[in-house]
Amino acid sequence: MNPAKLRAFVLLSAAFVISPFGHALNATASLNLEKCFVDGVKSKALCGTYTVPENRAKALSNDNKIDLNVVVLPRFKEESKALPVVFLAGGPGQAATELAGGLNMMLNDVRQQHDIILVDQRGTGKSSPIACDQEGIEPLSFDERKIDLAKEVAKCVDSAKGKHLPSYNSIDSIKDIEAVREALGHKKVHIFGGSYGTRAGFTYLQQFPESIETATLDSNAPMQLVIGFFGKTSERAFDLLVEDCKAHEECNKSFPDLKNDYLTLVSRLKEQPVTERIYHPLSGKPVDMVLTRDKVTDALRSTLYALGSRVILPYAVNKAANGDYRAIAAMIGQTDDPKRAPGQLYAGLTINILCNEDFSRASDSDYQNDADNYFNGERGYSALSTYCEYWPRWAVDADFNKPLKTSVPVLLFSGKYDPVTPPEYGDMAMETLENAKHIVIEQGSHVASFRTCLEPIQEFLKTSSLENLDFSCAEEVRPQLFFTNMNQIK
Repeated sequence: MNPAKLRAFVLLSAAFVISPFGHALNATASLNLEKCFVDGVKSKALCGTYTVPENRAKALSNDNKIDLNVVVLPRFKEESKALPVVFLAGGPGQAATELAGGLNMMLNDVRQQHDIILVDQRGTGKSSPIACDQEGIEPLSFDERKIDLAKEVAKCVDSAKGKHLPSYNSIDSIKDIEAVREALGHKKVHIFGGSYGTRAGFTYLQQFPESIETATLDSNAPMQLVIGFFGKTSERAFDLLVEDCKAHEECNKSFPDLKNDYLTLVSRLKEQPVTERIYHPLSGKPVDMVLTRDKVTDALRSTLYALGSRVILPYAVNKAANGDYRAIAAMIGQTDDPKRAPGQLYAGLTINILCNEDFSRASDSDYQNDADNYFNGERGYSALSTYCEYWPRWAVDADFNKPLKTSVPVLLFSGKYDPVTPPEYGDMAMETLENAKHIVIEQGSHVASFRTCLEPIQEFLKTSSLENLDFSCAEEVRPQLFFTNMNQIK
């Protein structure tokens, strides 16, 4: 759900067979898994494709099909009988298989007992992608005010010519994963989801609860939530940063009026963008930097996603408020890479889903409420919603966004400092869940559970019960660190 990663066109914005690993994996004639290597994983994985109809209202044919890209990271303990884990990627628009390297690292302990199944959501990765990538964008010099948005969206839609866009939706993507589960012969699976992956998880629970043993969902987007309003949530996260800076001796001493520094910076950029000739922070080559209000607030909001990057914000804001933009330039310039990065959104799929499943049901009061913030004003939603004016519309199942009710054990996590899916969204989901627990990680931001609380998650997978789980991991308090000058972090 990170608009900053939409640079693609947002312009800155079963029968048993014996596997090669010696334990039984299930496959059908149409899902043949072969040994393979995937980026970031040293051990061999299993790779294959599974063909499904693009438009499920029509018969499968050469003109109506999607070859789903499937990767399985096999469990290390071959004798384990534990159910597999299906990971549901975020976005919408991340390709699950492209995250294999990071997941293999974070979930290495989980992989001891469980296969991890990754399926590129339709519209991403190698599953009929709708990428809408645009080459030649240099973030520092790019001026988004000069873009003809209607023309750019038209290019993206044209690049998807031949695809049935209404079929690239959350329900059909979950039906894809359910088809893969059946083809692999697993009666049930555990599901993990983060960010939009929680919306995918809630959708899976809505559509096929009988196929799910447990659900672990982090940074939640419950069915009734309209995804895409990030003004109020960003303001809340920045307020927490200001509070923490005041409580930290060195940060408060160095930046005693951080909120006013921010307001000064934003006000200046609103009146007139900053243009300077600088040396690019990565290449070292001269570049004409253009800093607009939208570009800067997007960059600062993205930095709030992780506590590790959040530490530099007071310094960057204070320096920029006083006319030194080098730290902010470094934040923006670090995305200057022509290669598609793991986790980068397939922007066409992102907009196709958000415009039709979320913004289409937003009310005028939703827009007015979200714009009433000092952090980024209307940019909190317009970074995404402006594309909907030009994107093709299609109807969503009338019951899709009803609050989820299920008796499946569901473990929810939220990060206290999350700038996009705050703990209140987890509370919202809890209102109708029958067998669930919501844990707030006190020193966590977006999707922090796999790094912070993996042990109780593993116990949850083992017992399928929410009882007697130790969540002291979520309460751990560590010293706050802040970057206060060019020589040190304190």
